[in-house]
Amino acid sequence: MNEIACGDVIVAGSGVSGIHAAFPLVEAGRTVTMLDVGYTDDTYASLVPDKPFAEIRRRDWGQHRYLLGDQFEGIDFNPVGATSLIMPPRQYILRDPANLAPLHAPWFAALVSLARGGLACSWGAVSFPFTDSELSRCGFVPHEMSPHYEAVVSHIGVSGCQDDDLAVVRGSLKALQPPLDLDDNARAILESYRKHRIRLHRAGARLGQSLMASLTEPLDRRRPNPYHDLDFYSNPGESTYRPELDMRELMLRPNFRYERALVETFEEVSASRVRVRARLLQNNESVEYETQAVVLAAGALGSARIVLRSLGLFDVSVPLTCNGHIYFPSLLPRQLGKRSTRRRYSMAQLTMIYDPTRDGQHLVQAQFYPYGSMLFFRLLKESPLAYRESLRLLKALAPVFAVWGIEHEDTQAPGKFVTLRRRGDDSDVLEITFRVDEDQKRRQRLHENHMVRLMRHLGSWSIMRVEPVAGSSIHYGSTLPFSDQPRPLTTRTSGRLSGTQSVYVADGSSFCYLPAKGLTLTLMANARRIGYNVLQRLEAK
Repeated sequence: MNEIACGDVIVAGSGVSGIHAAFPLVEAGRTVTMLDVGYTDDTYASLVPDKPFAEIRRRDWGQHRYLLGDQFEGIDFNPVGATSLIMPPRQYILRDPANLAPLHAPWFAALVSLARGGLACSWGAVSFPFTDSELSRCGFVPHEMSPHYEAVVSHIGVSGCQDDDLAVVRGSLKALQPPLDLDDNARAILESYRKHRIRLHRAGARLGQSLMASLTEPLDRRRPNPYHDLDFYSNPGESTYRPELDMRELMLRPNFRYERALVETFEEVSASRVRVRARLLQNNESVEYETQAVVLAAGALGSARIVLRSLGLFDVSVPLTCNGHIYFPSLLPRQLGKRSTRRRYSMAQLTMIYDPTRDGQHLVQAQFYPYGSMLFFRLLKESPLAYRESLRLLKALAPVFAVWGIEHEDTQAPGKFVTLRRRGDDSDVLEITFRVDEDQKRRQRLHENHMVRLMRHLGSWSIMRVEPVAGSSIHYGSTLPFSDQPRPLTTRTSGRLSGTQSVYVADGSSFCYLPAKGLTLTLMANARRIGYNVLQRLEAK
């Protein structure tokens, strides 16, 4: 087995957590080696034209390649799940997890990415911070996160309203760009909300524009969103933040090194030396690296696997949290017959936040999405009508069709856990058990029904309820939760893994709780905080 000395820090994983943990260290002059499988797209990236969706539908004879895929991989007849919104140009993020990161999760749609940039290569770009209450429940010290939120928002570019009705319940951000332009349907809902806002406030709900990591003003070499309605397929002008943007910058730094290798275990050989065993992708050779500190950023499932395997803790369970979410395809009858603009973006346009307990402790969040470029064949399998009739109906209703996605908080519970099991071939598999108790299901359904009634006041009528398989939100956490006590398989507030001197956890593994909102912005801010904590420890040695 080859042994390699690789400087100050090893970062395991190239997703947003790994990248934002690495940046402070690299900028401070520390040598950083990032180990990552690193699959990339070699087929579709250059095929999607820098033109509006409506134009390519009329004129591009090769559109089937990137809309449906060369192998028709964009046509999914499975139940709605984690992969439903991942279009062919981004399906490389799903490559090969069964071989390199095997899971046994028969009732849970676990998604693990081994791509360069991780799951955020296909994230929806919604960028709400956690409130102070949510941060505290996660295990953070709220005031420690504020400067890192602002630094990340300035760096990646987040657009949104500073002072709309959501400001009091969404968490504060100062460094926002102006909001994106809404399409006609979203504008109609927002206008209706302004007429009924007192009624909705009394019902515990507020509405405003989504905070999006998509530019409305130039930022460095990136251009504003072109409103091509192709955001799920391409990223013209790099208007939407994707982790590969920062990866390219890191790879230009002389003190940063990127190795395509799968991290398997770590071992602390002294107070200031950590040995990492990994497997090289190019030849499947096993290699050992030595470094001063390790940052685990392989995702909540990946980091849990590495820790359990490194400590030899097979058949030992660690907790798991995952946001529940539900889709509500909806119609806006008041918009029938009205001309609609083709200048729009595909991602979330509006956000409704509902506070059922009126104390800010258990918020429920819904996002309003247009549906045009997602293609209606995806909905045919959900229709109770025959395909031909369903297609005719969907085409007629297309201008007034949209989808609300409602997301729920999640807490640790006895029926939700992850266990590493040995297999007979001297390998292992991560086993996931995720049972939502009936009280939680009942509360969620109650909140959903209430929000659907409020949506009707805004002119948006739900036509069905689509419940994806558990795990489909792709928001996972709590496998190595924060603890103020040095308990095994927990993370200290500094990010250091309990029982270690120089191993840090920088991804969602450490979140004790998942509020009902996207995690990615908080993952970036926390990873940046962890990077500075690692830097401080190195400088103190």
